[in-house]
Parts: sequence; structure tokens; C-alpha cells
Amino acid sequence: MSGRKRGYGDAACPVGPFVTKRRLRNAVVLGTCLFALWSCAPAGDDGIALAIPNDNRTPAGARNGSLVRLDLEARLAGWRPDLVVDSAVTVQVFAEAGGAPSIPGPLLRAPQGAEIHVMIRNRIPDSTLVVYGFGPDTLRIAPGSGAETRFTADRSGTFLYWGATSGSAGTDARTGRDAQLTGAIVIDPPGVEPDPRERIFVMTVIDILPDSTKPGPLEDIWELAINGLSWPHTERMAYDVGDTVRWRWLNGSYLPHPMHLHGFHFRVLSKGDGRTDTRYTGDEARTVVTEHMPSGTTMAMEWVPTRAGNWLFHCHMAPHITPFPERPDSVRAHDVHDVMQHATTGMAGLVLGIITTQVATAQAETRPPAARHVRLFAQAAPFDSIRPRAHGYAIARAAETAPDAILSPGPVLVLTRGETTAITVINRTDEPTTVHWHGMELESVFDGVAGWSGAGSNTAPLIAPGDSFAVAFTPPRAGTFIYHTHMDETAQLATGMYGPMLVLEPGESFDPATDIVIMVGGAVDGDSASATISGRRQPRPRTLRTGTTYRLRLVNILTAEVISFRLLAGNDTLTWTPVAKDGAAIHATLQRAVPATLRMGVGETYDFAWTPRVAGDVELVIDVTGVGQLRQAFAVR
Repeated sequence: MSGRKRGYGDAACPVGPFVTKRRLRNAVVLGTCLFALWSCAPAGDDGIALAIPNDNRTPAGARNGSLVRLDLEARLAGWRPDLVVDSAVTVQVFAEAGGAPSIPGPLLRAPQGAEIHVMIRNRIPDSTLVVYGFGPDTLRIAPGSGAETRFTADRSGTFLYWGATSGSAGTDARTGRDAQLTGAIVIDPPGVEPDPRERIFVMTVIDILPDSTKPGPLEDIWELAINGLSWPHTERMAYDVGDTVRWRWLNGSYLPHPMHLHGFHFRVLSKGDGRTDTRYTGDEARTVVTEHMPSGTTMAMEWVPTRAGNWLFHCHMAPHITPFPERPDSVRAHDVHDVMQHATTGMAGLVLGIITTQVATAQAETRPPAARHVRLFAQAAPFDSIRPRAHGYAIARAAETAPDAILSPGPVLVLTRGETTAITVINRTDEPTTVHWHGMELESVFDGVAGWSGAGSNTAPLIAPGDSFAVAFTPPRAGTFIYHTHMDETAQLATGMYGPMLVLEPGESFDPATDIVIMVGGAVDGDSASATISGRRQPRPRTLRTGTTYRLRLVNILTAEVISFRLLAGNDTLTWTPVAKDGAAIHATLQRAVPATLRMGVGETYDFAWTPRVAGDVELVIDVTGVGQLRQAFAVR
């Protein structure tokens, strides 16, 4: 099987085959039964114990007054994040002394001010273990030896501890067996008891290439996991409408992960780099739907489900949520598989399922009748064996739109806050598709994840060729959003199946002369698919006027690339003013001029206000990690 890009970090990721010679069993076991399977699981392929998934609910160690003691061992273990595969990969993991090995490692949780003693024994043969994160000291432990460290928990927050036997000096360099030597540390503020409903999630990745030390295709492996499990085996989260949901996320992998919540916005309460943590208070806490998490970082977040249904929280890099290797045609091929099983057969990896339930006494949500109706065509160019097949969207006009008329990105959908819009999606391609209304707060069945969005038997279908699906929603806030396929993203999304969705305040009108959408995404331009600015690798220059304020709406809807923006006049960096993030207005106290630079993950949108003061040439320079540079020129008159 040919290789595939696995998602970009600060440098291009390697390209190579993913898991091979793995057979999926017919049954897919979900829910609480998953954890029961681990309790009676046999030993791994090498006769070593299998690592159990750690849900981070129970702190490890012992506490005596202000003293917390944790005894750890580093061991070899077998790992099956997919559960139903017929083999386990050998990895290095942490375990509490005398306990089972786990992925992630045991949770260390203590109050601020506690004295913490950690003892670590290295039971990994022939490998020196280096451990980071337990206080200021770095521990080097020879095989068969142990080391102890003592430190005071002087700062509250969310932190990573991790180990390496490969000589890696950072989490962003671990790709092999030692990449699962990762665990969470949570230090609670003084006098604050841990919230039993709060959940802690650790993301890990293993990426062993064909030249691994153990021969054989079973060791050529690519696995991504949340708390040791890969979708569809990850834990299902269940909440009542109106609950306050608090999560902590830790990225222990070498890759960045832009984490996206369907159907709701969430507040970012803190961000950390693994060893320090900054808490945001009051106006500083941003409201987002996607938050970029580089390797080694942490995030505390909070959100409230306001509508019942099935939702997802997932990484927005397509290779991180795509099954690899592709599953057999009977369950994987998009043109033949059961449309109601798309969510479990067409997705994998860093995905968390959420089920929200309306309490019986609450009044059901009502939707006002639509004030506007739109017909949106999903389109595809004729098949060409030489060039990638272009995908896109079109809106019905007075004259019928040609079936192969491709507009990448799709047409700007302009909606009004508080006004219900009905959109009928008509699939004029020869392959099933869906549309996800990224960042929109809407009913679950309209969210666009086939076989999952909705509730009970009323779930969103794949839109079959020649068929249609009608959605309706009432935007509760103004801002910049995205509509895009949530089906076969590595083909449809990468070749243009996305578009901007702008929600304006009542009474406002969209003026493209001053409201500038800069959408960075994949599209077929010429004879190949590549990163483009609004569908072009070399977009036309735009003429602007001094003294006029422009709204720059920046969108990253690539499949797997982090991008950086710089607004330059010659070599000088200009300034702009942040206005909104993911359709949520930034508080007025934070809307101040800042240097015009931005690093941006997939699925994020940012709005900036910019007023050019001096005539001349200006460029918006966009560095696409692992790809190259794009430029949008502005001639200021």
C-alpha cells in the first residue's frame, strides 16, 4: 500500500505505510464493555502483559497529610488501541509499582503545596530511561536501576510527565516505542477539592517506520489514542443538557492537534507547555470551537451542552481521524458500505463521542420557520486519470448550475444572526458526501456526521449521489464559520469541498470590497491539488485604500497543515486588531493593535481589523508547514 501524509507538526511528517497485515474482527465493541475486555485480556504477542487504557479517574500513589508518594516502573507492554485487531505492538509504558502497565501512565494528582516523592524503576532491558516533568530535575535511570526525586507542588495546573529511551529531548521528537511513556500531573489550588465530574484526556501517538528494530510488517505501525484507545473504541461521554462540562487535555504526542467541538463553543480556561500552566480569568478566557494544541501542551476547557443529541470532539487533521490501513471494501469503501455505519467505519484515531440528553422536565427546543431558503450543490469535475478530481460547491441561481461547475472554495454563504435559514444540499457527484456546518450551533441531526449526528434512529445519513438532505439552523452569533464535507476528507476536502459561512448582525450587509475572506485550503489548481489561497496558488493582487478599515477573515481548512500568517510592508511587520475567533467576538478590552503575525491550526478562523495608513505594496505571507509559502498581495493606494 502506498504511503500517506500523517499530519504536519513544525516540520514535515514522514510519509510511509501505516499498519499492515491486521485483520479487523466483525464485531465492534463499544461502551463500557471495552474496559471489561482489558481486565481479562491475554498477554501480548511477546508474552508480556497488555497495557490497560487509563481513564485518569483515579489518582495513583498514596497521600499522607501534605506528603504524596508515587512509585512507578517503566516496562515493556503490548498495546491494542483498536481492541479488535489480532496483534499487539510492543511499547514502553509506565505502571504503578505492583500494578498493571497503562496508557497513559498513572495519574499524579495533589494539592498545591504538597511535598511529592516519586520513585521510578527502569525495567526496560538494555535502555537508559530519561524522565522529565517531575519537578525541576531530569532523571537518568540505567536499566535495572531506580531513581527518586522530591519536589514541592508550588503551582496549580495541568502538567505532563514523560520519558524517553530513544534520546529524544522533547515530546515532539518521540515517535517510537517510548512514545507511550506519558502521563498527567494535576495540581489543584489550595483548599479546592477535585471535581469528580471533571475528566482528563491524554493523547499519544506511535509511528514506527519500516526500518524498526523488530522485523516484520506488524511493527510498521501508526496508532493514535485518547487515554490509550482509538475511535470507535474511545470512551463515550454522556451529559444532560445544561450540565457544565470541564475537561483537561494533554498532548503527549509528537504531532500538533487542533481540537474541535461539534455543535457548541467552549471556553479555554488555561493553556500550558507541559511544565508551566497559564490560567485565564475573566475577559482573557477565549471562546472557541477549535483550539490548536502543539506537541507537549495542555488545555483546560469548559462548555455547556444546550441541545440533545450525538456530538464529536476530535482532532481536525484528517490523517488523525482516518482509518489506516483502509478497511476492507465490505466495511470501508464509501460507495458500498452501510451509510448508517460511516462514523465507525470511516473514522478512527483522535475522536471522542459525546451523547447529550434532554432532561424530562425541560422544554424542547423550537425552531422558527425559515426566512431564507438556499439550494447548495455538491459538485465534482469529470474523472481524469491524469489530474486529481476537483470537488466543490455551487449555489442555485436563476439559471440551472452545470453539474461540473466547480467553485473552490464554495460560494460565500451570508447568513444573519437570529434568522433561520434552510439549506438543501443536493449531491450531484457520483459518490456519497455530507456537509458539516463547522462552528454552527444547531440541532444534532443537521451536524453532518453520517450515522452519528442526531439521536436514536434519527441520525444524519450520507447524502447519496443524486439525493439531497435539508438542514435548517438559526445562528445565535455573528462571525466567520466554515461549511465542509465530513466524508472522505483526504479526497473530498483536499480537493476543494469547503466554503466560508459568514454570519452578520441584523441590518448589516456583506461588502467583499472591505470584508476580505482569506481561506487557505486544498484545491485542484492546474494539474495538481495543493495548498491555495481561496482556490489559487497565486491569487490576484487586491487594491485597497488608505484610511479604510478592512476585516480580514482568516481560515485554515487544509487537511493537515499548520500555517503562519505575517502582514508585511517590505520587511516591516504591520499591526492589526483581533476582532473574533471561531465566530466568537473577542472581548472589547482585548481588541487592541498587535503585531500582525499568527500561527493557526486546521479548522480555526480568526477575524482581524486592519486599516492601512500608508500607500504602497503590502503582502500577507502565509507559511504552510511542510508545503511552502503562499502570498496575497495588496496594492494600497
